[in-house]
Amino acid sequence: MTDRHQELRRQHELLRQHLAWLEREMARETAADKSPATVPAMVQAQTPAVPAEDTDALLNTYAADERHNPESTKRGCLLIFAATLGLLIAGVTTVYFLFYFRR
Repeated sequence: MTDRHQELRRQHELLRQHLAWLEREMARETAADKSPATVPAMVQAQTPAVPAEDTDALLNTYAADERHNPESTKRGCLLIFAATLGLLIAGVTTVYFLFYFRR
């Protein structure tokens, strides 16, 4: 199994345990409350379920937006590093010439 699959299984088990805890708590509260409780009606979702074909198309659309070019990312990181290094060198040189060069 991959690490992602194991992590998903772990999360699934945690959710199952949490739901069991919620059921126990609800049963305990129901048993403790002898008066008839008025439960508000659940509101149905106004949006219809998306058909499976549309879901795949939607996922592919968002997946295409998330794709990136590793070369451009690497180039951007190197550019930021070079600019930061240049600013650091310029700052040290300025401090040297303004405060220490004339002594």
